[in-house]
Amino acid sequence: MPARGTYSSRDSATLHAQFRDLSEAGVDSAMCSWWGRKDWEGKRDDAFSGANTDELMPTVLEAAQAAGVGVSFHIEPYEGRSAQTFLDDLRYIHKAYGSHPAVYRERGLPVFWMYDVSVQHSGKEVAAWRKALDSVRGTPLDGIFLCLWVGETVGGMNDASFLEKGGFDGGYTYFAAAGFTKGSDPSTWAAATRALRAKGKMFVPAVGPGYDDTRIRPWNAHNVKARKHGAYYDQMWSAAVEAQPQAISVTSYNEWGEGTQIEGVTPYTSPKGLVHEDYRPEDPDFYIRKTRQWADRFRAHSGHSREEL
Repeated sequence: MPARGTYSSRDSATLHAQFRDLSEAGVDSAMCSWWGRKDWEGKRDDAFSGANTDELMPTVLEAAQAAGVGVSFHIEPYEGRSAQTFLDDLRYIHKAYGSHPAVYRERGLPVFWMYDVSVQHSGKEVAAWRKALDSVRGTPLDGIFLCLWVGETVGGMNDASFLEKGGFDGGYTYFAAAGFTKGSDPSTWAAATRALRAKGKMFVPAVGPGYDDTRIRPWNAHNVKARKHGAYYDQMWSAAVEAQPQAISVTSYNEWGEGTQIEGVTPYTSPKGLVHEDYRPEDPDFYIRKTRQWADRFRAHSGHSREEL
């Protein structure tokens, strides 16, 4: 259970406290899950939860600004998402939030992470993505656009080729479970970094403290990654730092359903006797502090004056 108790992400005080956590952890940018425009009607996610995160963005940006943390946009696969609908989203985001000082910028441009836009999911649409992204280059709608890197070859096209043909600025691995995809295998990160750097592109490996989504996906037990009191997180971070990428992402701050959170935790047993994992014998903020240690090490190792997380 969260150390601050159950909470709603609509609560301003909670968001302010969470962004202070991120600042203490050395995080420069929070990747916020975005499921489409607030007035859009349709299926936002597989759970039909109505995940209207756009409604929260003004409060999120306010809390981020107060903590000195930036915000980037994780564009989720809402029903019917395409390269063309993303252009509409891009116009909306720039108009609604583009001038806000808390919007994180790389090379002066806001950052967009395109979840499930990859050679595996979108290979047949690579030309449409290229056309869409080319249409905004050098305009007020421009940005840094990162697609998902899965480590696959589909129809003779691999990740690097998809990324380049689609006009993306780089790729990110997202998953906290090492080996969940070939791209999330830390042993591949150094080669991926070199390959994309040679093309003038970014590679962003994702690290995580562990992974366990069996409470929501009982069939996925083979992908569980035990935390081992921080050792698993250390291993992922070490591989990421050694790969010398431009940035490293953390999955996640508070994805509790998949057991990847670094947010503070308190011991909890449900009324049915289900024991929820905590960080003992370490304190509730163990992973916040460990993230800061690794973020500082990454900066020192890479020479970056800032870190993009």
